[in-house]
Amino acid sequence: MKKLILFALLLFGGSAVIQAQEGMEEAMALMQPGPEHELLKEFVGSWDMQVKIWQAPGQDPMTTTGTCENRMILGDRFLITETVSGEGQMHTETMGIMGYDRRHKKFTNVGFDTWGTYYVTASGDYDEEKRQYTLYGEDTDPVMGIDQKYNFIITWINDDAWKVEVVFLDFPMVEEKEFKMVEITYVRP
Repeated sequence: MKKLILFALLLFGGSAVIQAQEGMEEAMALMQPGPEHELLKEFVGSWDMQVKIWQAPGQDPMTTTGTCENRMILGDRFLITETVSGEGQMHTETMGIMGYDRRHKKFTNVGFDTWGTYYVTASGDYDEEKRQYTLYGEDTDPVMGIDQKYNFIITWINDDAWKVEVVFLDFPMVEEKEFKMVEITYVRP
């Protein structure tokens, strides 16, 4: 930091030094976890899962159960979620990393699972009144040749239960404007 201040002083004079210091202080503050990261800590712990998957609108969902382990990582900056659910062909393992980007003021999520070698991302906001996160994402599936737009909706039911819904928007293979493909309810054991 001293080199940056000296460089600014040489190039621009005293006012540049003050601006450089203020900029560095702001950058340093944004690097630390904030109150939004405290919200993520509510998810920490072990959870039992009830999973519903719809293959098409109007059909009965396939259902299965599983377990979830959540913990904070990287100095309480991110929540890592690891799940195992289903049996046989429905067996699924997932890993997700959720955080809050203080620069862009958005909650973020990146997810991986054993259904492929790809990843999905989303970002969005938290509605304190609803106790609900709505994270929007987009992806192009090169195999199927379709663009996918989706919301991850994460809602606190109560202090011992929450749910995640994956809702596709304008999904090319269905007529409905919104198609909820997945709903997972998490309950403390």
